Amino acid sequence: MRRWLSGLTLVLLSAGVSVLAGETNRAIEQWQNFVKHTGKSQHQQWLAAIMDPKAIALAKRWKDLRGYDAYDKIDAYSLPAELKPGLTLNKHNLAQHPWLSDYLPRDVINSLAAEKGYVREITIVPTNTYYMNEGVLNATLAVRDKQWVPTTNENGTLVNSDGTATLLNDETAAAIPYLHPQDGLQLNWTFVAHGVGTETLLFDPMISNSCDGEGRLDVQYEGLIWWQKFHGRQSIKPLGSIADKDRFVEGGSLFVLSPNDVSGIAAVRQRAARGDESDDFRIFLPSNRRTRVLSGNDAQDPMYYGLEVSWDDWRAFWAKTDLQTFEYNLVGEKLILASPETGYIYRSANMAESQCAWNSMEMELRPVWVLEIKDKKGVYQYKTRTLYIDQENYYAQYQEMTDQRDQPYRTWDDSRSWRPFDGDAQWDHITVHNEFNNRLNIITMTPVWDDRDIKVTEEYFDIDQLRDL
Repeated sequence: MRRWLSGLTLVLLSAGVSVLAGETNRAIEQWQNFVKHTGKSQHQQWLAAIMDPKAIALAKRWKDLRGYDAYDKIDAYSLPAELKPGLTLNKHNLAQHPWLSDYLPRDVINSLAAEKGYVREITIVPTNTYYMNEGVLNATLAVRDKQWVPTTNENGTLVNSDGTATLLNDETAAAIPYLHPQDGLQLNWTFVAHGVGTETLLFDPMISNSCDGEGRLDVQYEGLIWWQKFHGRQSIKPLGSIADKDRFVEGGSLFVLSPNDVSGIAAVRQRAARGDESDDFRIFLPSNRRTRVLSGNDAQDPMYYGLEVSWDDWRAFWAKTDLQTFEYNLVGEKLILASPETGYIYRSANMAESQCAWNSMEMELRPVWVLEIKDKKGVYQYKTRTLYIDQENYYAQYQEMTDQRDQPYRTWDDSRSWRPFDGDAQWDHITVHNEFNNRLNIITMTPVWDDRDIKVTEEYFDIDQLRDL
């Protein structure tokens, strides 16, 4: 949903009014200055959204809980003088900014430098301050006040001190388990707990452009996506736990609408909480009217032809935590340039006519932890997956994957549809690039916000009912 400013709000913004800005975050002042420079209505609308009193209050509560916000983290670094809002980057001026490699991902730099890269131009916008919804905040506060700290048991399950699975227990399932992760495993669990940034997600539709190595549209898929958190629900009915989901943390489902040769494909995957239990993973193939039960190995397959997204890449990263197969390393902290999460108000990138590149893209400076997940057995699709996890909202701002030779393979960038007034988030767009063969996926979503308690129900996570949609 794109919200338009009222005339009164425009008057307030043009007058430079800053509602409690000094008491919350510096993003408001930075965006006020930026709006004066650009004059763009979409930026004015975003400024109005982050100035909403509800947004200001929620941002402050999260900052108090974390002990910092993005600007506090950025203060610890010495930045190049040119790295500021309004800077535009393209192939003509890249060489003027040799420091860029410290902030901008390698694949994005290569794209900017190329004659026909998938990103043609980048504009730096002010850093925002991000946070999750009030339900996650309240659950995290309650867990902190009770001094409950989960651990990982011998089966690779995150458990509370009483032995219950953290992500199944209504008191702990909604909480961020480690606000300040000390190692890679803790950071992994914090990212897992973030989930999809909301309790109930719905895309109607999701459009996936599969592009060949020459930047031409190969095939375009249209589908519907549902996602639901099963326990610790605080905001969207049904509250608490969803019936008959005692083993599962969350579920995602997909129904393909077009093109005709794949129309009717349906898939449901439900994540088992315990490390020694398998996910429930089923896919219906209309060509032979057959439902397949998939294993963990099948999760490495592309979701369908031409996609660079495997089932384990679904929702950015959905490989099961497995201490026998993977090693989780917290490499360090840094700043990166990444897409802003402005999709609720406006799309931060402008697609080319080919539908296989971005003519322009906005990026902002983000403080992140760097998590490396390494395959110990040499059998997984990636030898190393590197996630740059945001230090405010605990979501991956960017990902880089290597093949089993440890050579560059895929990259993942996305922009969320995030609501400042309540901290709830879905997705707006995703860019997945295969660095080996130059294939590209651009995926855009239309998130549904209203009546999700009615529109996302249990039948969407039952393959036998979903397939007959």
